Amino acid sequence: MIRAAVLLLLLASPAAGQVGRTWHYSRSNDDGSLAEAVHVHVPALGELAVMKARARCTRAALVTARIDPVSGQASELVGGQLGRDGRQQAFAWFKEDGSGQITARAALPEGELRLATAVGTRPWHLYDFDFASLTLWLANRQDRRADFRIGLPLLLIGPQGPTLADLGALDGRFLADTQWMGRPALLSRLEGPALGGKAGTLMIDAAAGHIIEARLPIPNHDGYRDFRLRLAGIDNGAEAWTQTLAAHWRGCKAG
Repeated sequence: MIRAAVLLLLLASPAAGQVGRTWHYSRSNDDGSLAEAVHVHVPALGELAVMKARARCTRAALVTARIDPVSGQASELVGGQLGRDGRQQAFAWFKEDGSGQITARAALPEGELRLATAVGTRPWHLYDFDFASLTLWLANRQDRRADFRIGLPLLLIGPQGPTLADLGALDGRFLADTQWMGRPALLSRLEGPALGGKAGTLMIDAAAGHIIEARLPIPNHDGYRDFRLRLAGIDNGAEAWTQTLAAHWRGCKAG
């Protein structure tokens, strides 16, 4: 009875309205260099799928996640490559035990890799997931102008090997109503221990709540100086997502 009531509440919440939506972003340095396309799709309530690549016909990542639609907390992420058949070729698994302890496991050519860390702030949003879970969580909030605090763990693949660490808490402080391409938007300041005394900015759509642009002074991938995420467009429906995946390999030479 209780579970049925919870389900009805979820179906009536903003989260249900996101199912089938795809947000298309560009992630880069703050100056626009090293741009990479990031496509965020909501296949079902409590699920996310993210495809990202530098250019068509090149290696592309496909990451899937289970997300609590109310808290925005991820319980599991699966990393892999996008196959030419549009399916995920999984090789990495990322889980949280419910208390803030997160573990990462990857099947690599040189053997299995295991990493773990504790995250002090929940809900947390994996920074190298390019704020995909954060944009979904923000879009599901009732009060668009409310301040927030999240944890910011980072799985970084660097020259010295992979590391998994909790960067600390990231705070969002509402600043002002503004405009973006003629549409009402909300601007917030990003600060907190995760940024080491520096600050960033976050702009969301005033009506829909998703991220329009995020700028942070710290990178979330090796080789970058900082971070900028900018919305490029929005699609709706499962077929649009299927075509997004198919378009990456369409017309490409084998191998």
